[in-house]
Amino acid sequence: MNKIFTANTLLAIIGVITGIYVCQDHFVIGAIIISLTFAVLIGAQIVERYRLKKNLSVKKMVERKVASITHDRMFEMPIAIVITSEDGRVLMPNRAFIRQFGKDVSKMGANFLEQIGLPPKKVKGDGTFHELQYEDHTYLMSITEFFRADKRKLLFHLMDVTQLKSSEAHYRHSRTIFACGQIDNYEDLSESLSPQERTELFAQIDVILNRWAQRNDAVLQKFENNHYLAVFSHDNLVRMEHDRFHILDEVRALSRENSAVSLSIGIEDSEEHLSLPELEEGSRSALDIALARGGDQCVVKKDDRNTYYGGETEAKEKRTKVKARIKAQALQEQIAEARNVVIMGHKMPDMDCVGAAIGLIGACRAMNREAKFVLQEINVSIRSLMDYLSKDPNYAECFIKPQEAEAYIEEGTLLIVVDTQSKNYVEMPELVDEIRNSVVIDHHRPSGAEIKATVFSYIEAYASSTCELVCELLQYFNKRDIIGKTEANALMVGMCMDTKMFMSKTGVRTFEAASYLKRKGADTVIAKTMLQNDIETYAARTEAVTNAEFYDNSIAISMYENHNDNGKLIAAQAADELLNIRGIKASFILLKNDDGVCISARSMGEINVQMVLEQLGGGGHMTMAGAQLKDCNDLREGRDRLIRAIEAYKEGKTES
Repeated sequence: MNKIFTANTLLAIIGVITGIYVCQDHFVIGAIIISLTFAVLIGAQIVERYRLKKNLSVKKMVERKVASITHDRMFEMPIAIVITSEDGRVLMPNRAFIRQFGKDVSKMGANFLEQIGLPPKKVKGDGTFHELQYEDHTYLMSITEFFRADKRKLLFHLMDVTQLKSSEAHYRHSRTIFACGQIDNYEDLSESLSPQERTELFAQIDVILNRWAQRNDAVLQKFENNHYLAVFSHDNLVRMEHDRFHILDEVRALSRENSAVSLSIGIEDSEEHLSLPELEEGSRSALDIALARGGDQCVVKKDDRNTYYGGETEAKEKRTKVKARIKAQALQEQIAEARNVVIMGHKMPDMDCVGAAIGLIGACRAMNREAKFVLQEINVSIRSLMDYLSKDPNYAECFIKPQEAEAYIEEGTLLIVVDTQSKNYVEMPELVDEIRNSVVIDHHRPSGAEIKATVFSYIEAYASSTCELVCELLQYFNKRDIIGKTEANALMVGMCMDTKMFMSKTGVRTFEAASYLKRKGADTVIAKTMLQNDIETYAARTEAVTNAEFYDNSIAISMYENHNDNGKLIAAQAADELLNIRGIKASFILLKNDDGVCISARSMGEINVQMVLEQLGGGGHMTMAGAQLKDCNDLREGRDRLIRAIEAYKEGKTES
């Protein structure tokens, strides 16, 4: 309209100007021109208004027809739809809504929001979907708001997804689960038993496993003598978890004198839709974790975490050293092919960590390969060892800080991670991703977030220390003088620290490794000297022991605050000291420092402190474990969480 009016106005101006100009010579003619100009302008406006009025009438008629069609279609749509007032009173329901919610809810004026238990103040008309449970149906509900006559109205779309939810639940309960099982010490049993005893024992194991499969509606297949594959539904897995995999106890009960029998199981339980090969691969991966943790347990891999069952017994020491020889040859080849070597341990390294690294550095030097150990700072627990190493010129420049490691890395660098297998605990996590070739050597039980070694890993939970594992590997290197006296003493002090001077967690292979180090010049007196404490540390340890409280008459719990560098060392030593008290089966020291609340735990073997602290995000061994509560800054709160974990452990042990 504005364009037309502007054009008519322009013509009128031209007509008026022309009429005025003509009036100068012919007044009558000029007046006629001006009159005609105004007449045309008025007529054009009348015509335009009539046209607009007619178009508006047509538009309203179309809108009424569209509204009628929309109303009819909305009423007939298969999805439940209802329009309500702002406070939830029903204004217009469709047929599907009436059919699904009933006439009482659908009648005009009924309050729909009250029926579904949704307060009007919490209604958001943003169109997002929410799940609604109403009687025995499940709906996806979307609420959209609009205004009519300045009044807020609500439009509800409710899609019935009851059948879909039922199908999802059916799939969740009946989805296929793979379980891989293995007799842990099959080779040792085969060697120690006579043919008749061996046949009888393995037949009994097969009978027990087949009965277990029948009870749980599982299909069980045996292959490779000591390996089993079971397939069953998720419902049966829930039943097995409720029984805490009692099958482990049944197999263990077959143990004879000097012939321990145990079973390990790995299971993949993912909410995601995995193919059968992926399920089988996941269960094998879970079995590897169970074996690395020492066997005699079941590991159920969830999407975001692992659940452990069993593992009550200490890891059995393996008699055969075939695995050690194969790993040693592989490590020797990797060092020979590498341009240089980076060795890295866990944060706040201890004697075992540094001692293992020194042994490997000595081996690399003997093979003419440069090796560096990544160390952020010298903490109090390794200060005496570092002072000892400073006297050897070979170790003047073998330690580098994390920020210096980047310049040392090049194509062909080999990374060796010692005394840990968790990426979250290493001194420099980014190196794990940057270096293509990596090896992991550790004696702790896996507890999640493990480093996936690209070359190989040597993880044995039965070993007393990482130094013991390194000694086993070095004995199979081709070079005769692979380590010297300095490396031997460093490895010896690491073993002495983790075994409490060979008084705990020792086996035949531990003393064989110590014997090897003695032949290389190691001196236990030097190791004992490096493990000595100063008077301040001794006094602080005594204080931590004195503060101990007793839980259930068999567990000592002490709360101790120390913000010095040696706080963790004091806590670990105090936990060891508490075990000297008659009747104490386990000890826990809660240390408050700048990192939050740390827990050091020790046990005589009857209580598995590793399983207790795994509930708090920690880990370790059956008789020695630790945890760090980063989200806790109160010792009392940490003690309460620890007690709950102990009670949960005891409850689970009772049920099993």
